[in-house]
Amino acid sequence: MQLRLLEVNDFISAYKKSSAVLIDARSTNEYKKAHIPGAVSLPLLDNESRAIIGTIYKQQGREAAVLKGFELEGPRFHEKILRALQLAPEKQVYIYCWRGGMRSNILAWLLQMAGFRVILLKGGYKTFRHWIINHYKSPRNYLVLGGKTGSGKTEMLHLLQQSGEQIVDLEGLAHHKGSTYGALGQEPQYSQEHFENLLGWQLAELDPSRRIWVENESRLIGKNCLPPDFYNLLINAPKISVDVDIQVRKKRILHEYAGFPVDSLIE
Repeated sequence: MQLRLLEVNDFISAYKKSSAVLIDARSTNEYKKAHIPGAVSLPLLDNESRAIIGTIYKQQGREAAVLKGFELEGPRFHEKILRALQLAPEKQVYIYCWRGGMRSNILAWLLQMAGFRVILLKGGYKTFRHWIINHYKSPRNYLVLGGKTGSGKTEMLHLLQQSGEQIVDLEGLAHHKGSTYGALGQEPQYSQEHFENLLGWQLAELDPSRRIWVENESRLIGKNCLPPDFYNLLINAPKISVDVDIQVRKKRILHEYAGFPVDSLIE
């Protein structure tokens, strides 16, 4: 059966409309650094094997690397099929690797042999990254909500969303509230690359013809940095400043942070 290969726009559109499972065939380390949102990890090569095969490829060429790959991972092919069945019992999967090359093709071949219906991403994760970056550059109808810490901008943002408005919650994506104490009570932040992936993925889902509310942020939200093209669009977008009485702001800040241990606040 011939493998079905889709360009990035068609691949993502088809995946979002389907109930299929999206599989990242890259190594665990590559996946942990960043991946397509919603993807699960099913590496063709583990971290150690990838390092060994990469060295052989550089020193001896493609054929020697392929042979070594089958030597190292071939005996474990049945384990990969069993894991794929756990992840996708309906046997429908979308697969990508780094450049849409050997790893995704071999995994696709293996799963097809086990009766899976497989769709591959042409150009792999690399083309997805280009797709993500293009979403930062596209002009959109942004409205920036500003105000001092404790003004309740994030709450306002979510109230706007509940009323049918489009929003991008940058602090939610970054797992950081942007202030000095912004990391308290939050999950660990993602890598910069994965933060960018999540941001671009959300932008792609919004209607560019309608306004999009975004909270005013500095370039850095914790350790995550807003992409330059996206940040420049926000700088030039119309801004609405929320002016809240200082006593209200104090109460909100105390409510948000006073419950944390003193040692955490001092740190």
